[in-house]
Amino acid sequence: MEFKLRFTEKEITAWGGMGLMKQLLDRIGFSSAVESCDLPQPGSNRGYAPHQLILQFMLSIWCGANRFEHVEITRHDPV
Repeated sequence: MEFKLRFTEKEITAWGGMGLMKQLLDRIGFSSAVESCDLPQPGSNRGYAPHQLILQFMLSIWCGANRFEHVEITRHDPV
């Protein structure tokens, strides 16, 4: 993974690790692996694709969610 760690005087946010998580998932081919699985598809036009739900759950855990209630917070996050 190509990134540099260094000190800075700039403020950082709690979401700073999201970029590293994205790079990790891209490098291991997570999206293509999950999409190749035979997961049940939503029965509604308003349903979420299974790979989106799995990714959202993993990112929620990465950000510190420790209850299913916390997972709902990141569902509508544009990241």
